[in-house]
Amino acid sequence: MQRVVVGVATLVVLGAVAGVVGLLLSPRRRRAAPSTAVLLGVVLAFAGGFAGYLLGPKGGAGAFLTGPAWAGAAAGALLAVVLLVLPLRRRGAGRARP
Repeated sequence: MQRVVVGVATLVVLGAVAGVVGLLLSPRRRRAAPSTAVLLGVVLAFAGGFAGYLLGPKGGAGAFLTGPAWAGAAAGALLAVVLLVLPLRRRGAGRARP
């Protein structure tokens, strides 16, 4: 049980750090709210970690964060950073104004 709690806490910290990094790297005029950035990072880290856990080999003795789960969580956190940094295209952004 203790390993699961440590694993969940690790995913929360990993996602929160990814959200803050994505927030700091995003353009100033298009920044998301800090709570949104952290929440996005945590949710995607959990999703990636859970997917990695389900798809990869299971650890013994209740280990939650196996190698594939770590890789999935890191990929989810990286996706959060990318989503926060990339500018969203708006309709008509490439058109010249008269």
